[in-house]
Amino acid sequence: MFGFGSKATPPPASENPQRRIRVLVIDDNAEFRQLMKDMLEPSRFDVLAMGSPVNALELFSHDKESFDLILLDYYMPHLDGAKTFEWLRKLNPKIKVIICSGADELRLRQIVAQYGVNGFIRKPFHVNDVIDLIEKTVREPAKPA
Repeated sequence: MFGFGSKATPPPASENPQRRIRVLVIDDNAEFRQLMKDMLEPSRFDVLAMGSPVNALELFSHDKESFDLILLDYYMPHLDGAKTFEWLRKLNPKIKVIICSGADELRLRQIVAQYGVNGFIRKPFHVNDVIDLIEKTVREPAKPA
């Protein structure tokens, strides 16, 4: 599905609007991960969902160009969203990241401003809002590191 470990990486979805968008979901909640897969895969998304940020970073470090975007839970045990985001950007400064959290909107806006993530999704959400934000974010130029 994603071609992990392969040498040739297809062009980003922003360069080919017909190509499926590859999304890595990192969230410690198994129900949320499954919900994201169920919501996004019928559209033009290929989704890999992982519960451990440490395992996700390990996978990402070996194939950091294979994803168009990462949906990242902010509040997780062991390694929170801020630290995970820092590692993701060290591995690939151009990776686009959207924070997912149930925190209040003001706090999410502060996180976006403080860390330079590409956006946020406040839980609970509507599926069309998530799809629209992902597609918009993938089309935008990468933020400078």
